[in-house]
Amino acid sequence: MRALLETESARLAARNADEAEIARLRNLWRAGLAAVDDGDVDAVVTANADFHRSVTEVSGNRVLAELAAQVDRRVRWYYAPIARARGRTSWDEHARMIDAIEARDEQEAARLMREHTERTRRTYHERIDGIAAGRR
Repeated sequence: MRALLETESARLAARNADEAEIARLRNLWRAGLAAVDDGDVDAVVTANADFHRSVTEVSGNRVLAELAAQVDRRVRWYYAPIARARGRTSWDEHARMIDAIEARDEQEAARLMREHTERTRRTYHERIDGIAAGRR
């Protein structure tokens, strides 16, 4: 569900973002990188949620933003166990999304978000499956 909502959010953000909103995304990206560099997992998780929420807000679709916020409240815990593993790579992906949004490339922004959410999902499951296998 998250991937569907956020992929559409990124596509619409590329269509609707103004310069101030793009600057806000870049500032959130900088905050996320700083948190990664500081090794502050809680700050990384918060920055990640802020970034994704902002992309959805920039989409200009209030219903989509409300639905994404509901999903975020249910899955925010999902990112915490893998924040270190995803680290800078996740924020590099965010940077490419911002570039696509700024370039008004709707298809590229959507593709990047879809791939980003899939990598996060896959990393989470690999980590949890690895931990479960270690307990056997």
